[in-house]
Amino acid sequence: MKKLVIIWLSFGIAFVLKAQPADLIIQSEHGKLFLHHMVGAKENFYSIGRLYNISPKEIAPFNGLSLSSGLEIDQQLRIPLLASNFTQHGAAAADADEVFVPLYHVVAQKEGLYRIGQNFNKVSVNDLKTWNNLSSETISNGQALVVGFLRVKTNLSALAVRGIKRIGGSVAGTPAAAPPVVTQPESRAVTTTRPVEEPVVKTVETVQNTAVQNNAEGTGFFKSSYREQAGSFSAFKSERGEAAVFKSTSGWQDAKYYALMNNIIPGTIVRITNTGNSRIIFAKVLGELPPGKENEGLLIRISNAAAAELKVTDKELKFSAEVAYAKEGR
Repeated sequence: MKKLVIIWLSFGIAFVLKAQPADLIIQSEHGKLFLHHMVGAKENFYSIGRLYNISPKEIAPFNGLSLSSGLEIDQQLRIPLLASNFTQHGAAAADADEVFVPLYHVVAQKEGLYRIGQNFNKVSVNDLKTWNNLSSETISNGQALVVGFLRVKTNLSALAVRGIKRIGGSVAGTPAAAPPVVTQPESRAVTTTRPVEEPVVKTVETVQNTAVQNNAEGTGFFKSSYREQAGSFSAFKSERGEAAVFKSTSGWQDAKYYALMNNIIPGTIVRITNTGNSRIIFAKVLGELPPGKENEGLLIRISNAAAAELKVTDKELKFSAEVAYAKEGR
């Protein structure tokens, strides 16, 4: 059990083990670029610095801390992206033990490639199109775009498994565009027990032909991770509210569903119930809802593949949902 806790709490490493295009999301504030990291068991400034290839002397003051400050499990740190660990061009030397790990931005409403490029070190539109295998400047709200690269050491960082040796071509696994929202074929019905304790899911009919091969029970790839969290922490939280959908290329083949939600630690696995039909999926929270009028009053946004599994059609802009997740009891 202790090993499972360490795996979940080590935010960056866990993301690598289950890597998806939107795993490492760049944040920007007052012109400063950074990543979020959730402190895991036995982690300190030095081990985290090795993970992101940056000196602990840069991490501590960036977070208003000193190196003598103790770190707590679940503590959120901002990892600065500087010239030493962030780049948008170049190639590793033949004998260098370093690679470049793609970093992503989730497109907000009304954002274009030029504006995004300006916000991330003025990277050119052509570079964005090349890295993301785009044939035009058309992008979609919620789409994950490569906007830069984390430079890490292969012998020091677990993130290196996601790295490439040369920046210049399209990043593997980055499709040209997100597919439209479609309703996947009916796979099976589920029933749940309430309140928010670990759900009991029962199969009541045979799985029909579906492209989601890894979703054997119709609830998503991250179901086992949710159970690990449930076993690690004694407290649960449940919220009800309005949900909406964003476009994503993830989840259509592997049932890896993603969500955006405020006031929740990135990397948390949540159980989402469509209260209109009691269907359930499990999704990983990538970050907060982007600011904007379109997100006012929303509890959560989920990827369109997740919405399809919940039987939310492209005609439904919003739907009623219950979101439950494990948290550390205090």
